[in-house]
Amino acid sequence: MIVASIYPLAYAAERLVGPGWEVIDLTPPGVEAHDLELTLEHRSAIQDADLVLYLGDIGFQPQVENAVEEAGGMVIDLSVALDKRQEAPDPHAWLEPFSFDMLLSKIGEALCSLEDPCSPEEAARQESFSTELFQLHEDYTQGLTGCRYRTMIVSHEAFGYLEIHGLQQFGLAGLTPEAEPSVDRLTEARRLIEDDQAGALFYEARGEDPEADRTLAEDLGVPAFPLDTLESAPPEGDYISVIGDNLDSLREGLQCR
Repeated sequence: MIVASIYPLAYAAERLVGPGWEVIDLTPPGVEAHDLELTLEHRSAIQDADLVLYLGDIGFQPQVENAVEEAGGMVIDLSVALDKRQEAPDPHAWLEPFSFDMLLSKIGEALCSLEDPCSPEEAARQESFSTELFQLHEDYTQGLTGCRYRTMIVSHEAFGYLEIHGLQQFGLAGLTPEAEPSVDRLTEARRLIEDDQAGALFYEARGEDPEADRTLAEDLGVPAFPLDTLESAPPEGDYISVIGDNLDSLREGLQCR
């Protein structure tokens, strides 16, 4: 049994493992990963799992960080692949396909160590998924060139990994989506818009109050476009399709040719 703390890690494990493995995603659909509260069944699964995948002791999912201490099997801290240049490391590496591929490599290594040696079928599955991620990365690289705007005004700072494509993230709130925008942040957002550096507000597609974000965009005089943080399984589609939808929103909001 494999236990993953959030949907992207569970999705990657499911893409790599063969038949006979059960993959459990601890974050239910519609739940903010930051707010996850583990059930007794979750804690039991962590204790019994052959492998637990999570994003380290960075305060992203505190209950998971505490519970992995009771794990009976292998525990893999994938925060080693995160960008830690910030005081609070951004865990959302999966939102940029090339960055997610680095997580995928660590997951593949862990799964191979369970089988020892790694089966040719598993290696082939990893190569296939990695190829898909590389193509998605290329889609982003090509799709985000020739854009009128390079600054993303976002409702909260979950999209910093997209800066690899020459974009700049400006968050109305920090890494915690529940935080309210300050007057200073709203003033700076208006300045960016007036200076023609930004022309849209990107809001969390499955956030607590998307209507409030759309109203805020109206107040700022710009359109609003959804971006999914993929912290839990999407109601429709999967990781690949939702990352593609995010690119469509970015291209429209940034006015890319």
